[in-house]
Amino acid sequence: MTGTVAIIGAGQIGYAASHAFLHAGWDVRLLARSAPPWSIKGVRFENYVAGEHTPPSADVVLDTIAYDADDVERYDPGAVGRLITISSASVYVDYEGRTLESAAETGFPDFALGVDEEGPTVLPGPQTYSTRKVRMEQKAREMFDRRSTNIRPGAIYGPWCRHPREWWFVNRFKDRRRIIPLAFEGQSQFHITDANDIGSLAVTLSNAELGGHFNIADEYAPTVKEIGETVSEAFGKRVRFYLLEGPPVGTVGRTPWSLPYPFKIASLKALDAGFRYTAPPFSGLFASIEWLRAHRFDDWRTAFPVMAGYPFDPFDYAAEDRFFDEHM
Repeated sequence: MTGTVAIIGAGQIGYAASHAFLHAGWDVRLLARSAPPWSIKGVRFENYVAGEHTPPSADVVLDTIAYDADDVERYDPGAVGRLITISSASVYVDYEGRTLESAAETGFPDFALGVDEEGPTVLPGPQTYSTRKVRMEQKAREMFDRRSTNIRPGAIYGPWCRHPREWWFVNRFKDRRRIIPLAFEGQSQFHITDANDIGSLAVTLSNAELGGHFNIADEYAPTVKEIGETVSEAFGKRVRFYLLEGPPVGTVGRTPWSLPYPFKIASLKALDAGFRYTAPPFSGLFASIEWLRAHRFDDWRTAFPVMAGYPFDPFDYAAEDRFFDEHM
């Protein structure tokens, strides 16, 4: 099947999905508040502000920025053939009822075996990002039934990302840091997801007209140290990784992926649906790092507002230097 697709949102998923649908022969429109800094020949841009403009009609609407029920209830099921929404693997609850968002009170969840789509989730509600995502998922299902398709990725990366966790390493290499501390001996695994695979999966599910929930994460879940080594390879420079045996010491060793237990995501359902990975392990991550290296940012805090909003300074070099003075 091919037809018309309207992609809502011009971030890294919108960029990757535009490429994927266009390559598959779909007629692609990109709708966003403002024109993105990138363009793709054959993809038509339309200014779109939810609540101000009439929601699009198309064979498929891929909404990359739907966060709550009201973000999807504006769509007309009679004008949209299939609604694809992007949720998050953060909605899952482990066997002890722990979630990523409740970690401060209950401890971090443990998904060492890889959580699948049958795993329990948080309850829908207004309380947190994840509870709102579940409420959004349920509203889409209520409105579109089997024409509702929901994708749950891990920690997304890719060009034009506004929360590139890899910047935690890249900026240190740019700043010529020679020692980089990593909590939990650098062995934390917070499963990452290539934005290109999200786009490819959306095309696969659209062509097959499949509804329901689908996880998507990289074929291999790298450790934090392996991510750092990939950055090192991209820069062609070697650094020393100082491996802390336990959790971060204040901000020291605290990376965007630092967890005491593995958070792995099973993507078998997507594979059963016909999805195939777009690139070998690490190649997509390497490309994302190269994009970060190649682009100049006047202020990373403006370019990457999510990271700028962390409740800690991700580049607290003074604290790191004091730590090294005491322990080396």
